Order: sequence, then structure tokens, then C-alpha cells
Amino acid sequence: MAVVYEQGESFADLQNKNKIEDQEDDVGFFESALAGVATGLWNIPKGFVSLGAEVFDLIGDTDKAREVEKWFDDVNPFDDEAEARTIGKITQSITQIAPLAVSGFTLGARAGAKIARGLSKRSALLEAKKLGFTEGERLSRALARKAILAKRAGKSFNLTNVGRKIMGKTTGGVIGGGIGEAIVADEDIGTLADIAKGTSLEPYAITMMDKSTDKEGRDEAFRRLKNRLKFGTEGALFSLGIIGAGKGIQKIRKVDPNGINEYAPGFIERQVQKIRLGLSPQQGGSRFTLEALKGSEDTIKAIEFSALESAKELDRLSKDIIDPINNFLQKQAVDKKFTPVTQEKVLERIQDILEGKVNQKFIGPPPKNKKDLLLRADRAEQALAKIKINKGHQQLLSSAPDIKNQIKSIDDQLKELRALEIDDQARLLNEPRKKALIKKRAQLMNGEFDEKTKKLIKPGLRQIEQNLKGSAKIKQSIFTRDDYQVNDSLKKLQDLMRKSGIDNKTIKQLEDGVINMRLGIDNLSSILMQGGKLTDDQFKTFSSEIGSYINYRFKAFDKLPLLQKYKVTNQIQKRAFDLLKADKLKAYALDEKNYFNAGPNKGQLIPLNEQGLKDLDVKVNKEINDFIKAKALDVEDVTNPNFKSGVQEVTEKAPTKAEIEAVSLSPDILTKRISEPWQRELLGVVKDPTYTFHATTSRQARLAFGLKYMDDLNKAFSSGPNQKVFTYDEMVKNFGDGFEKNLDPNKFKKVEIDTRPELQGMSALEGKYIRAPEYDAMFDVTSNWLNNTQVGLAYRYMLLAPKGAAQVAKTILSPITHVRNFLSASAFAAANGAILPSLTDIQTLAPKALGGKGVLGDAYKLTAGRVFGNLPEEQARNYARYQRLGIVGTQVEQGEIARLTKDIAGGASGAKALQKLEKLPSGVKKVFGKLQESYIAEDDFWKITTFELERNRHSSILTQLGITKDNYKAMLDGEAKGLEKAGRYFSKKIARKEIANESFEGFLDELSANMVRNQVPNYEYIGRTAKALRQSPFGNFIAFPLEIMRTGNNIIEQSIDEITSGIPQIRDLGLRRLLSFGTTVGGIPYTMAEVFKAKNNVSDEEMEALRRFVPEWSKNSTLLPTGRDEKGNIKYIDFSYSNAYDFLIRPYQSVVNAISETDGSNESLKAALGKGLTDGVVEIMEPFTSESIFIEGLVDSTIRRGIGRDGRRVWKEQDDPLVKVGKGIFHVGETLTPGSISQLKRIGQAVTGKTSKYGELYNLEDELPGLFGYRSITSDPERALTFMTTDFVRDLKGADNLFTAPLLRGGRVTKKDIVNAYKYSQSQRFSTLKDMYKNINAAKTLGVSNATLVKKVKRRGVKKDVFNQLMRGKFVPTRPSDFFIKRLSEINRDLNKKEGVQIRNPYLEALPEINKIISDNRNLSLLDDNVKFFEDVEPVAQQETSIQTPFLPQTGAPIVSNIQTTNVVNPASGLTSTEEALFSNPLDKLIRQRQRNKTV
Repeated sequence: MAVVYEQGESFADLQNKNKIEDQEDDVGFFESALAGVATGLWNIPKGFVSLGAEVFDLIGDTDKAREVEKWFDDVNPFDDEAEARTIGKITQSITQIAPLAVSGFTLGARAGAKIARGLSKRSALLEAKKLGFTEGERLSRALARKAILAKRAGKSFNLTNVGRKIMGKTTGGVIGGGIGEAIVADEDIGTLADIAKGTSLEPYAITMMDKSTDKEGRDEAFRRLKNRLKFGTEGALFSLGIIGAGKGIQKIRKVDPNGINEYAPGFIERQVQKIRLGLSPQQGGSRFTLEALKGSEDTIKAIEFSALESAKELDRLSKDIIDPINNFLQKQAVDKKFTPVTQEKVLERIQDILEGKVNQKFIGPPPKNKKDLLLRADRAEQALAKIKINKGHQQLLSSAPDIKNQIKSIDDQLKELRALEIDDQARLLNEPRKKALIKKRAQLMNGEFDEKTKKLIKPGLRQIEQNLKGSAKIKQSIFTRDDYQVNDSLKKLQDLMRKSGIDNKTIKQLEDGVINMRLGIDNLSSILMQGGKLTDDQFKTFSSEIGSYINYRFKAFDKLPLLQKYKVTNQIQKRAFDLLKADKLKAYALDEKNYFNAGPNKGQLIPLNEQGLKDLDVKVNKEINDFIKAKALDVEDVTNPNFKSGVQEVTEKAPTKAEIEAVSLSPDILTKRISEPWQRELLGVVKDPTYTFHATTSRQARLAFGLKYMDDLNKAFSSGPNQKVFTYDEMVKNFGDGFEKNLDPNKFKKVEIDTRPELQGMSALEGKYIRAPEYDAMFDVTSNWLNNTQVGLAYRYMLLAPKGAAQVAKTILSPITHVRNFLSASAFAAANGAILPSLTDIQTLAPKALGGKGVLGDAYKLTAGRVFGNLPEEQARNYARYQRLGIVGTQVEQGEIARLTKDIAGGASGAKALQKLEKLPSGVKKVFGKLQESYIAEDDFWKITTFELERNRHSSILTQLGITKDNYKAMLDGEAKGLEKAGRYFSKKIARKEIANESFEGFLDELSANMVRNQVPNYEYIGRTAKALRQSPFGNFIAFPLEIMRTGNNIIEQSIDEITSGIPQIRDLGLRRLLSFGTTVGGIPYTMAEVFKAKNNVSDEEMEALRRFVPEWSKNSTLLPTGRDEKGNIKYIDFSYSNAYDFLIRPYQSVVNAISETDGSNESLKAALGKGLTDGVVEIMEPFTSESIFIEGLVDSTIRRGIGRDGRRVWKEQDDPLVKVGKGIFHVGETLTPGSISQLKRIGQAVTGKTSKYGELYNLEDELPGLFGYRSITSDPERALTFMTTDFVRDLKGADNLFTAPLLRGGRVTKKDIVNAYKYSQSQRFSTLKDMYKNINAAKTLGVSNATLVKKVKRRGVKKDVFNQLMRGKFVPTRPSDFFIKRLSEINRDLNKKEGVQIRNPYLEALPEINKIISDNRNLSLLDDNVKFFEDVEPVAQQETSIQTPFLPQTGAPIVSNIQTTNVVNPASGLTSTEEALFSNPLDKLIRQRQRNKTV
């Protein structure tokens, strides 16, 4: 609706007038939608009747069909309402086409299947006859013989597919659906090929409808029937495409939970396969491997988090007690020289307590007196007995896969022996071997027994699986708090604290903190010991050190900056000297030989003389110097000959295997320990229990759960139908002795034996062969090209580093983005059912003060407490529990940034870069750390909320179903009567069975956590493809849209599973979940848009017009109008900016927008649908193909030559080169500034009334909501028209160049070349004019006056005739210019001269056809019409011209024509002789005369 101001009319008047018109004319959304349904249903019988009438017209040469359609249209009372809105058109089309298309497809599929069966049977009979079988013989014998012969020949034989190749369900369904669509064909709906109308593709658009209106009778009937055929054909092809696309999407979406066995053989096919598999978190491996890997990683994270929280609490307590202790000690000091106790000294004392030392100067082995240990001796012995039993169990369980493989091998051998028993003699020869194999099999199954005592010597598979099934679990908590005591050292520290006036609560907190640290280390040691992987010596070492073991950190082996080295100072040497000398003296004193045997001094120590002391000093110094000079000493691995120092590790260039394979085993807690105190002193031992505890537990956990992970994989995949792990013997059996030489890495990969002696034999997978896809998934193998190549290093720092910095700036460092991150993440909880809460949900969310469970409050305390302070013990345990379940710390954008940072920091140079970051001021690092934690916490809040909602929902449902802690395992195993349906459903919803098997609470936890992991975006479940795309220069946070697709699909799948579960309570939950998802994704955005439009009196036409003036990225966004400025310009909020699920609805919105643009035009619905689908694909690809933030700024300043994507200029053309460079650098630098800065700057300008550098004045009311991500943007169609006009003039010139540029290159051209180039050029010109006309109409709709249009459009380089065409909405083709005509003539003449020929000017031959094109397309409507020159045209008769071909001599030599081309104007005609020859159309001559008169 074009709206312009009348003279003297105010904007308020215009608003009131529009409001009255809207009330009279506007049709509601639902009214139009329902009218569309009614009209669609009405048009079904119309299609049948009109089809009959068309056939009648074809036979009788009548016009009955037109009368029939007119009658149906006149009688239909809903037609106008259906056409009033886009939704009405859509519902009409769907309702009109779908019933017959579906019915036709169903009937056709049945018919196709029947025909296929008949063809297959016929083919089978023919095959049987070829084999010589008669009619009476059995067909099955013939087919069996044929199949055997084919197999021997190495060929396939499958008659079941013979019929399907010709006809089948799909073929029949597609044909049937096409026939159904043809019956209800509608020219208003059109075909997708209509999009080619008026383009150079028109001749190839075979299904484009013929909409000519000049035919009657039989010709008209033929046109209509042909259109039906086109409509049905395209419908059939479209159905076929949908089926193919559906299968493709299904292939991508549905990944086999068992993974694949091998990669494709071809390179290209393999790369495509890996990309497709990489879209899934399984990455070609099995679901079991994925969950085992993630479960292991999450457990380690939970342990490390708990250790870190304990360390933070101990650090706090040690700080709090310093001042009171110093005050007390100062008062007790006799002299005035008082040395205050430092926190470092207190922490050293606590570390000694953890190790069980009596005091700081204790020298020698751990104390024999168990009272000096925190762990009670009797409890330690009891626990060690349990550990040994569990170790035996685990070793037996680990042997089960190998036993199964041995049994399978024996069965295969027995089968082969039986196959060879063709007679009694063969049976007799095989009998001894058969007996031996059967005996061995019985031993493997039932165990080996002592022949005399009949006692079991070695258990068999049956005993292992039956007797150990329930008891052979690794106990996570062998030790408990009650197993520990307050040792003497801790008592002394507590006494000092009491004397210093420290309260009992703090004293108790310190006691609990220290004992819990010891408890944590000992339990992790017990897990390692129970696993059965330690050697006997390693097991003895751990046994002897239970209660005292810790892993040290030494300054000598810290990673230091390049060229810096740890130095052993004189002071350090002096302390080491004193310690070692004291140790030597103690050893001297313990030797009985050094005591007097008789005399008055009997029993006393013989003192060392002066020389003896000197010799001792020399010996001590030598031992110390030898130790300092010794190489390859490292507490982490002093026995490893390949040891590299910290400096070497920093400068290392080649990546290690551990860098490439994510799951690697670290031997640092198994190797020889440097236990001598003087050695520790020399190496710079760090006596800080806050670090020591965290480092010890982290290393223990990584080794323990790394070994367990590999053991679990070995147990799962070493046998059975889905075997993926093979021993050497199995590989030899399957592929022969020389298999290793020809081992295909696309099929199998070997787990190499670890070169580190202490780790050899520990991994259950060591030396085994694994199917390649499973191997890559197990070890998360990725390319390491960024670290291995110079190109990779350059790319990393030139592009990846700035990309990462820009992403950090726009997210973590932007406070406003934090608000948006928190608000948008609420959609995940809403989509999973929270937006339509049940009574259980309300009780879960309600505050505890109101009788609810207060989940929101608890989630806030947990997440905020983690960011702003230490967590209380209970909250810390909860967070560690959430970490183990894999539902926290997985924020997608932060995960992508962290991984990108790791990519950037990979290798030596990256290590140095991180060291430089470490040198930043502590305050800066602390602020950054808090911002980073906040970004994660904002996401964690809603994940915790969603988890607790799911947990309470399912807790309530399980109670209703009668499932308790006593029967839940039986239910999961399918052994609980009456709960079979529940067992089938819930067993599929458990991914980490180990957690579920621990307890009923664990089952509830895993059931709920599995939903959160898969239905809320989670960076840990990003596939390899997305991780690879992260390293490209394109896209910003590409992981997020991929996760939105994955989790959105999973919510729908989960809903369907729940609805079809057969369990009423689960079905109700599924229905609510599905409705909540639809409401969150589509309902809320649409409802908000409608509410805002109604509230602010903005019409649909204005909103459609507005989309032409918003930035490109907002064209398919959900726009919420918030009002108007004083000029009447609409203000709006881009709601998509804060809508987490916007990515899912943008393609749909692009289709709706494209269809909306057909209002008022003759463009068919399907043509608009085609454009919309194209835009939709662009929207889907945009996050992955658009430039990243930094790259966009770089491209703006270089390739785009100072013009941004939004049309704004970085610099002016008139600027000096150096000024341009400076502005370009500044523009690139702006991409690295936090996003909040621009918003805060706008708020400041709004407060002060200052304008921006573009002259924009900001409103505080609009800018303040921007702090929450809801900034009101004021549209400015007048200003936008300036940029549009610039683009329009450029595009128009480009369209003209499409004609002239290829023809004026200097080569020979033909008439066809000229005509085709002219058609193409004019079609592009028409398209450019049409688009600009829509812009002008949209501007009028938004209140831009004609006077403004003249100012903004006409005066910016648009020619008068072009401007008039735009204002009238008419298209007039342009004539070739005089310059073109003259230049083409010159080129032709020059070529004739060079080639020695006389070829006529091709333009003269093309001119009649060009004239006809101009005539046929003059004054076409820019709204309704399309150019017509791509349709078939009748041959144009050659017209005579006044130019005669000169006489050519017989020699063939070229001569120059004596006819001169002159520019002399004939006074009679007002034209030159050339113009008289070329302009055959009188109108053209008249136009040229007028042009000449104006220039004179």
C-alpha cells in the first residue's frame, strides 16, 4: 500500500487515516488462514470438473472450462479473505494440493509395488527356462542353482530387485502423486520453473507455465492441459527430490549407534564421508565409545574441580590464620627479634602433615609410628585387603574378552574339522585333535581343576561372568572419613591455632580440609590399585605409600620461557648440603660399629675427628655436584631415556603422539620418585599443598580413568557381532600372515606398544588392531597441520589469532553479550517443556519459601558462588556431580573460543604466547578469568534448571509407575513383570550405564542428564567437521548453529519417542515437550511480532516494506516494531538477535517473506517459493560461509576498497592514501573491541545529545534496552535510498555492460551473439529496475514523499527517462548506443581487412530482431510483467538497407569500400546516412531527431 503525504497533512493525520483503512480492509491472520483452507478444499472439485471441461473443449473447440472456473470462483465466498494474507495463500495451496497428491502417491505406491512383484516373478520364470527347467520343476531349485553359479563366477544375483529397477513403490508413488497434483493444477500457484520467467534460463524451464491470454477454444484447452501436465510433472519431480533429500538428511541425521567398520576406498568419497560423519558427535565410531570417552573426561573434570575447590578453601583458611598466629607468637617471643610466620610456611607445614611427616626437618623414609599418619593403620590394612580382592576380580574380568576369542577360535576350528569329515577315515584322523579342542574349550568355559583335590585352579568364563557379575566393580570410595585421625602434627597445629584465639569452627574446617585431601588422594590410589593394571612392584609401592603418597612439583622441571633456565643457587646448595650431611650423620649414628664397645664411654657414639668431618663434607659435596650434573632427571619420569627438560618441551617443534591422540596415559605417578629431601631441595620442590593436592589427584585421575576407558572399550568390542578390536592372531586368521604389510589404514589401525617401560602392558588395547573409524573416535584423532607446517604457523597467527581475539572481544569481554547470553539460554529450558509447566514443574521452580524446591534459587547460588566466591562443601559436591554427568561447563561459544585458543597456542610458539599472557598483571588476569567463568555460569544456570526439571518430572513418573530403588535394575533388564514397556523405553534413554547401575539416584541422574546433554547445546558433543570448520577464516561461532540443529532435532525425536512409548505419563510429557518446542521456536516470535504491530499501529504492508530497508542480516529476522520517531520512521527490535532458536526459523521466514512480496503482482506462488527456498538455503549456509568478524573488517579495508557490507564507507575516495591506510587499520582494530563499547557510546551520545560520525541522533529510551540485547533501531528509508540508488546506478551500468563488453572485445561476433547478449542485458536491466521499483514503492509505503524521491533518487545520477520509468512502474528497453554501433562497425571493417573477406556488419542483421524485442517489451509493468524475449519468436524477414555491398574483383584481394561513413546530417531527415540506414523504425528516427535537437 503506497502512502504519501498530502499537502498540509501531518503524520498523525496520516496515521489516523491508515487506521480507519486498516479497520475496514484488514483481514486477520487466522481468518485468512481458515479461508485459505476452505478455498483449497473448494478448489479440489473445481479441479476435477474443470479437467473434464478442458477435455470437452479440446474435442469440441469450445470455452466451457473458462465458464466452469468462473462459476466456481464466483460462488466461493472465501476467496478474497484467502488472498488477503500470505498465510491464506499458503494454506490454500497446501489444502488444495496435499490431499490428492498424498492419495495419488499412496495409490501409485501400491500399484507400483504390485507391478514390481509381477515383473520380478516374470523375470524369475525366464531365468528358470534359460537354465533348462521345465514348467513342472520347482522354481526354487532353478534360482538356487543360478545363484550358486553366479557366486562362483564372482557375480551377484538378486531377482528381487529386477522388478524394482523398473517399477516400485517409489516410482509408482511419484507418478501417482504427480497425477493427483495435475488434477488440481492452479496457474495462480504456478510452478517452481516460473522463477525463470524473463531470464536467460527461460528456454530451459520446461515446466514453466504458459500464461498467455490470447487463446480460445481448442488452443486454450490445449494450453490448459499442457499446464496441468507441467504442474503434475514438476510435482512428481519435486516429490522425488523431497524423497531423495529426505533420505540424504536421514543419512546425515541418523547415525548408526554401532558406527561404521571402514572408510570409503576412494579419496574424494572418503573425504565426503568423513565430513558427513563429522557432523555427528560419534564421528564414525560407536555411541558406546562416545559416551565412554565423554564419561571418562567428565569424571576427570569432576575430580579436578573438587580438588581445585578444596585447594581454594585451604588457601583461604591458611590466609585467615596467619595474623592471629603471628600475634600470639610475637607476644610469646622473649627477644624483640621476631620473624613472622608466612602463609608459605603454614602451607609447607600442612603438606608435611599430608605426607605424614613429624616435622619439616624429618629426614629419611615415612614414619614407622602410624600415629604420625592421618590414615589409621587398622583401617588401612582392612582397605588393602578389599583392594586386593577387587584387583583380582578386575583381572579376571579383563581376561574375559580374550577367553571369548579363544572359545570362538576353537569353535571355528571344530567347524572346519567337521566339514572335512567326508568319511569314517577322515573322522578317525580328526578325532584326537577334536578331543583336545573340546577339552580346551571346556576348561575355558568351566575352569581348570586340580585332578587330585578337585579344587578350582583357574576360573573359566562361566565363573567370571556369573560369580563376578555383581561384585566385580571398582569401588570409588574404599576409604571413608571415619578411617582417618588427627595425627600428632595436625594436633600441634590445632593447639597453636587455639592458643592464638582462632575459633573452633575454623579449626574444624582446617582439619576437615586436610583430612579430605588425604582421603581424596588415597581413594584415587585405591582406584588405580583395584584396576588390576599395575605391576607387582607398582602395586607394592602404592600399598606402602597409602596414607602418605603425594606427587611433587619441582621448579627445575617447570616450563620456562625460551633461553631461561632453573638455577641452583648457593643458598639452595647450602640447604641441600645441610640436609644430606645431617642424613649421613644420622646414618653414622645408627650404625652399631660407630659406638664404643668398652671403657668409660662404652655405648657412646664415637665422635668423628676433624679429618673425618672434612672427608664427610667432601663426600656430601661430591654427591650433590654429581646430582646437579646428572642429566635426564625428572620426578615425572627419571627412568625415561627420552626425557626432555621443561625448556626442551617449550622449544619442541614436532608434536608428540599424545598431542595428536586425546586419550593418552601419563606415567608420572608410576615412575621412580625422588624421595630424598636433599634431592628435592636441589630441584626446588614446591611445598604448596594447594598445588600438590590438585596436581596429584589430577594425574591419578587421568591415569586411572584413562586405563579404565581403554579396558571398557576392550571388553565391549573384543568379541560379538559388533567386534572392532582384534588381536594379532585374529588378524592372521582373517587376513593371513603378511597382513601387516598390506594393512589398509582406512580399515584397521594398530595401537602401538608404549615405549615407556612403566606403561607397557597397562593398556588393554596395546598391540591390538582396531577398525579405523572406531580407532579415530576412541583417540579423537585430528589433523595437526597448524603445528606441523610453516604455512600452518603463519595461518595460525595471521588469521586464527585475530579471529579468536575478535570472538573473545564480542562475547566474554562484552557485558551486554553476557546479559543476552543468559536471557537467550532460557529458551533451552522453555523448549524442553518449561514454557508449558506441569504441576511438578511449578513445584520444582517455585521458591522454597512458597513450598517449592527452589531450583532457580539453588542454580543461582551454585553458578554465582562459583564465579564470585568459594562454594560451600555441599554446593561444591553438587557441581562436581553435575560435571561428572556432563551437563555443566559445556557452553558452546566459550568452548569454541577455548578450543580456538588451544589451536592458536599449539606448539612451541603457542606456549611462548601463553607465557606472555601469564605475565599480564594479576588484576587483568583475574577480571578476564571472572568474565570467562561468568559466560559459562550463565549457560550452566539454565542447564542445571533443565536437569532438575527433568529429574523431578521423571521422579514423579517413576513413582506413579511403581519403579523404585528395589526394582529399577530388573525393570531396565526387562525382568520386572508389568513394567516391560517401561523397561524398553527407559533402557534406551540411558547412555552411561555405569552411573545408572550405581544406585536409583544415579539412574535418575543419568536419565535426566542424557536429555540435557543431547537436547541443550553442548560443545563437548560437537563433531569433527564443526571443529575443523572452526579453523577456517569463515563464520563466527559455527558450532552454535550446528548444535541448535542437533539439539532441536533431538527434542523432536525425544517427544516422538515419549508420545509413542505406550506409557500414558510419558506420552503426556512428550506432548507437552513437543508443544513447548513449537511454542518456543515459532509461537513466541510470531505472537510477539503481532502484539508489537497491534500495539504500535504498524500494518503488515509497512512491515513488509520495512524489510527492504533493514540491514541484510535482518531481512529474514523477527522484527518487533516499537514505535515511530518524529519523522514517522518505524523503530524496531531485531528479536532474532536474542532468540537462540532463530537459526531454525530463518529459512521459513525467508520463504514467507518471498511469498509476501508477490502481493499485488502476477508472480506465481511457486515462483516465490523457489526464491524463498533459495534465500532459505543462503540463511542456513550463512553462519558457515560468511566472513568472521575480523576477516570482514580486513576485507572491508582491502578487497572491498573501503566499503562495508552495510554500504557504509571506511574512508572517502578523496582521502589521501595514508589517511585511507590509517582509517583501514582503525576499522580492522574495531573488530577487536568489545561489543558493549559501541552500545555504551550510543548511550553516552543519547545522554549528551551528540550525534554519531554518520550524523545519527540517539534516543536514550531506545538505547537503554540495548543493555539487555533489545535495542530499538530507527529505520531511515530516506537515507537507505541514497545507498540503494548508488547500487542501482552501478547495477544498471553493469547490465548495460553485459551487452557491450563481450561484443566489443575486437573479435568476430555473429547476429546470434548480438541478439543473445542484448536479451541477457535487457533481462538484467529489467530485474534491476524491478527491484528498485519495489524499493521506491516500499519507501512510499513508509511515508516517503515524491519530492524526497526526486531528491534521493533522481539527483544521484539516475537519468530522467530511467527515473520516469521507476515512477510510472514501466519498463522501456534501451537501444544500442551510437558509440556501440559505430565501434562494432569499425571492428567488423578492421577484421574484414585483416582476414581478406567482406562479411556484412552483424549488427545490421540483428537490428530487425532487436527492434522487435523493443517493440514487444515496451511499457511492461515492473510489478506484474516479465520480459518476453526469451520465448520462441517467428523468424524476422531481412530488411533492405541503403548500404550496398561493393563489387569484389575476381582476384579475391580485399579492397576498401568507396562508400564513406560520414557524420554529416541530412537537413531533410535530421539524421546521418548511417542513422538513416540503421533506424528502420519511424519512432526510433523521431526519438533520435529530438535528441539531436536538444543537444544543438
